[in-house]
Order: sequence, then structure tokens, then C-alpha cells
Amino acid sequence: MKKSHKGIIALIAIILIVVGGGVVFYFSSNQNAVQDVTAKVIGHSKITSKKSNKLSISELSDKQRNAVVIVYASMKYDDKNWRRVLKNGQSNRIEATANFHHVVLNAENNRNDYTDYTIQPNRKYLIFSFKSTLGESSLDKMIDYINDHNYESIVNQLSKHIVIRSVDDD
Repeated sequence: MKKSHKGIIALIAIILIVVGGGVVFYFSSNQNAVQDVTAKVIGHSKITSKKSNKLSISELSDKQRNAVVIVYASMKYDDKNWRRVLKNGQSNRIEATANFHHVVLNAENNRNDYTDYTIQPNRKYLIFSFKSTLGESSLDKMIDYINDHNYESIVNQLSKHIVIRSVDDD
């Protein structure tokens, strides 16, 4: 009687090892599927498949550059004014009004002139919220932050709502 129990336990252990090995092999060889399933299960927008395109400076449009600043300032500094532009800009128009190196970003339904940035001579972006300085960063570092946190799709979606204006357009 005891030998038959040992045989059954050994058989179950072998089956579990084989099935477990197969599952590990499948998921390790198909990392995109794991990330897609994880994103669907937890419903979290930050997790995307490796199929998503990472942002690079050389391929950014002017609209995407402004979207990079909005997403970076919203997420990195957790500022309510920048978050309002991000939230409103996902379904409303955002005007990026440029006056030389100074850019003011306003989304419809947003308080005017609370979110702006300047591009310094050293190519660093100085980011403001309601006339207070939040920080300074290069475009490279902002893009690295966005790529590291998988915010690329937010940037691409947001850039579709941006309208670039010049002060001369008034």
C-alpha cells in the first residue's frame, strides 16, 4: 500500500515538474504576451508590451516635444496644474503658444498661463507652474524618464490634441 502511494506521489511530482517547466519556458520565450496579459489583468496603463515604440529625440515632432514636457512635468513633479493640462488635453485641444524660447501650454477647461517652460541657451528645459520653478531637465532626460516608465503611448495620444501657435498668430 505504501509503495503505491510513493509511486503516485512520484508520478504527480514528475508531471508537475514537466508542466511547470513548460509554462516557464513558454512565458520566458514570449515576454510580450506576459506583459499584455498583466496589463489586461490589472488594467494599468503604465504597463505596455515591448512592441511599443520608444521615443527618440531625432524622431520627435514639435507636437510630441510639447507632449513630452507635459507628461514629464505631470508625472515627475506631480504638479496639479500640469496634471490638469494632461487630463484635459487627452480629450480637448492644447494650445502651445511660443514666444521665441518661452512656451505657454493651455488646455481647454484649464486655467490660463499656469503651465509654461523655457528652453535655456544650454538646451535645458526650465519648467514652471504658476510662476514657480519646478525644475530643469534636458529633453534627453525627459525622454529617458518617459521611456523608463512606459509613458510613450500617453505622449503620442496627447500630441494629437496639440496646436502650436506663435505669438505672431494673434
